[in-house]
Amino acid sequence: MLGSVVKVLGIDPGLSATGFGLIDGDLKVLDYGVVKTRKGDLGERLSKIYDAVEGLLETHRPTWAVLESVIYHKNVNSALLLGAARGVTLLALHRKKVRIAEFSPTAVKLAVTGNGRASKGQVAYMVKRIFGLEESDLQDHITDALAVALTLVLKGNDLLA
Repeated sequence: MLGSVVKVLGIDPGLSATGFGLIDGDLKVLDYGVVKTRKGDLGERLSKIYDAVEGLLETHRPTWAVLESVIYHKNVNSALLLGAARGVTLLALHRKKVRIAEFSPTAVKLAVTGNGRASKGQVAYMVKRIFGLEESDLQDHITDALAVALTLVLKGNDLLA
């Protein structure tokens, strides 16, 4: 593995809930959680996401941050709101000069489960198993964030050098 010196922050951005998971290169989970926003003023919601990501960066000082690349959405409004949440997340990462990687959902599924067409449940199962997490009610946003961080560590020897 890459060792405890490398810290990777996986982020699953969303307007209502942004999941995060921080791991090191030895596949030890250092932190995880969800930033939730309530319906209301869009600017306030985006500001809360930005502030939370900035706080994580200041606290943990990750080497890398990683997100899933944008996928196609049938609902245009949902896609725009997701784009706004991704935008403030990427802005916080850029301002703190954190290196950013993105992987397609298929690449994440393939890296974590060995099957690029795996279900969300299969990905969550493997994330919990690989990291030894026993919480059965771990939210999807958290397992998604940990999965994308894990993908960088598993695939990222070239990236992380």
